[in-house]
Amino acid sequence: MRMPFQPASLRQFILLSFFLALIPLGVLLWQSNSALSDVSRYAVVEAENSVDSVKVTENMQNLVVDIERAVRQFSILRTEALAKLAGTHLRNYQQMLDTVCQNLDAKELCEQQQRQLAVLLQVYPQSSIEELSPVLVALRQNQAQLTEQTWKLLELRLQTQQNYVVDAQNQLAWQSVALVILTLFLVLWASARIASPIKQLDTMIRSVGQASHHFPNEKVEGPRELTELGEQLRWLASRLQQLEALRLILLRHASHELKTPLSSIREGCALLSEQLVGSLNPQQMEVVTLLNGSADRLSQLTEQLLDYNRLLQQAKPEFGWHDSQQLLQSCFNDHALSLQQRQQYIELDCQLPRIYTDAMLFRRILDNLINNAQAYGAEGSPVWVILKQHDKFMLLDVANNGTPIPAEMRAKLFEPFQRGTAPRFDAVQGSGLGLSIVADCARLLGGLAEIVDVNYADVCIRIRLPLVEESL
Repeated sequence: MRMPFQPASLRQFILLSFFLALIPLGVLLWQSNSALSDVSRYAVVEAENSVDSVKVTENMQNLVVDIERAVRQFSILRTEALAKLAGTHLRNYQQMLDTVCQNLDAKELCEQQQRQLAVLLQVYPQSSIEELSPVLVALRQNQAQLTEQTWKLLELRLQTQQNYVVDAQNQLAWQSVALVILTLFLVLWASARIASPIKQLDTMIRSVGQASHHFPNEKVEGPRELTELGEQLRWLASRLQQLEALRLILLRHASHELKTPLSSIREGCALLSEQLVGSLNPQQMEVVTLLNGSADRLSQLTEQLLDYNRLLQQAKPEFGWHDSQQLLQSCFNDHALSLQQRQQYIELDCQLPRIYTDAMLFRRILDNLINNAQAYGAEGSPVWVILKQHDKFMLLDVANNGTPIPAEMRAKLFEPFQRGTAPRFDAVQGSGLGLSIVADCARLLGGLAEIVDVNYADVCIRIRLPLVEESL
């Protein structure tokens, strides 16, 4: 079932993911611009207010000087123009004082200055300069205090402005962190929406390559391309299972159907070779010998096919403790005759007295490796068999002298029906199943087969298996 608002294609989903990831960035840019605009407007307003306050304060200081000068001149000259000038200065100062006192938190000082102005306005026309001097001094002192209060107010506004900027920066920083986290969550969500179906596809691909073919039943949820790819993989897995089943049926039936006529052919060749049905001339004996060799070859190939078929059908190994010397010697005894024909011999180095393994699978590995070393090894040379421990693994090395295997061909030789370029020195033509059976047996035992380089032999096939130590 498709999720709501899910894009139909991978391209649309990626574009939508980028768009969602850009939304917090756009919000952050908008908030940054808004905060910068607010700080700029606040700074401009405070600067204008500060300039106005400074101008008014300076004008008031100048007016106090003008008032004192005009009052002193009037007290001496007593002219109508000087009286009018002094009154004008006093009224202008009173207006400025009202404006300044609205912004200052100095009510008592402003009231005191207002009283001084009222007294001066009332008495200066009749009073002498000696009577007016205390009032003028008090007016000048109060103005000095008002100027000081104004500067303190400007410093307080400057500090408030700085705090406002710091608060705006902190708020913008927290918003940036929150939006970055939100962007990270959106990116993780989008990547998970893409990675989840890809992980499902990876699981499907891996299950296709496994022998058990436990294919996942969950449908791939995601963009359309990935969903379609999941369905194609499901179809491919089903098709491969059908082909695998047909292959197993073919191997089983072909192998079994070949055994009966093959046994009859071998028995007939044996009767002819022993001349129980009549004497044969040399030419007839040669033909019978060729037929007997071909029958043996066909019998060996059939046995290998049956062995490979049984190996594919084996579901789970049966592990147990076994005497390693007994397992190895039993295998050597079975191959003693073929080794003697080419004057080869076993050099054994067994460092593990007991091993925990499946005896049948281990024997198949050893049989195929000894047969491979006997067929491709140099005549009169030893076959090294080494069983030892390395870290947490059990290593089984089977090595021989002969034609070295090129590095680029080593991995292919463990695939079914793959043969190397080196010639066999026995009368049997290889089928390419021996090392494949070795690799499959090693895989069933939880290990792997590989071709390694050693300093004592030309070719060495190593089986690396998990080591289980026997408890006392």
